[in-house]
Amino acid sequence: MIPKNSYQKEYIFRINKVIDYIDSNLDKSLNLETLANVANFSPFHFHRIFATFTGETLNGFVKRIRIEKAASLLINDPEIPINEIAYYCGFSSNSVFSRVFKEYFKYSAKDYRQIMLNELSKNSQSNSKIDKLKRSSIDYIRIVELTNKWKNLMKTNIEVKELPTLDLIYCRHIGQYDQIGKAYEKLFKWAGPRGLLKFPQTKTVTVYHDDPKTTDIEKVRQSACITVETEVKTEGEIGKLSVPAGKHAVGHFEIDVTEFEQAWNAMCIWVSESGYQPADENPYELYHADPEHHPEHKFVLDICIPVKPL
Repeated sequence: MIPKNSYQKEYIFRINKVIDYIDSNLDKSLNLETLANVANFSPFHFHRIFATFTGETLNGFVKRIRIEKAASLLINDPEIPINEIAYYCGFSSNSVFSRVFKEYFKYSAKDYRQIMLNELSKNSQSNSKIDKLKRSSIDYIRIVELTNKWKNLMKTNIEVKELPTLDLIYCRHIGQYDQIGKAYEKLFKWAGPRGLLKFPQTKTVTVYHDDPKTTDIEKVRQSACITVETEVKTEGEIGKLSVPAGKHAVGHFEIDVTEFEQAWNAMCIWVSESGYQPADENPYELYHADPEHHPEHKFVLDICIPVKPL
């Protein structure tokens, strides 16, 4: 008889597969039948299974991912017409997109874009219209003042590079950034007995799937990953992920656990001044050493943001 947890691992594996499919196919029809087929469940049962394992209805999840992706594009790609963003994110018409967007953010897409861009340019923290928005995580977009240390690092430690494809296996984490260690523990526990932890050749990688400017921190998705060089059969919470090759802004840092926010701020400001803008791929952190082996317990890593010309 198969142990109960083996069944559950298979369910988690299939749901992760569906979430990966949604991320990669926002402009396509993401109806119940299509997604149930991806999961290899019957449509009759899949909507309930999905809600049980994610805490969101399938339609609600797809709607949220689409509208939050649209909000991120409105901010990060201000030259793209709103109707093109609506189409790209899978809305059947601009009127449907407008109605859904306003329901979600309490502003029209046009007003939301203008408010957010004004905030970026003003660097204002008081009496802001932005406070009326429902997203507390909007605070992440304020342009910060960097110390001389970080300004100097921006000049010497960040450059644009062509990076290769990364083939990864992952364990997904949802929620606060500082809790991702639990996902790495699960990943290492699974990968170790299978001979996949071959340090220093094997690199650990954290991939970010959501923009904290538009997604509540409790729902932000991250993938705790390791690089693999051969085909690996995954299961349960362990899935496969491929990060495509391309042009990235790459910042090399040696930092302690309290300095990640400053490092990301430095990266974002550097990109905004570089003549590039974020491309529509997931940013990631690639770690070169275990902080436990560093004399000062620091992280040695590259922060990699996919970019395209402004």
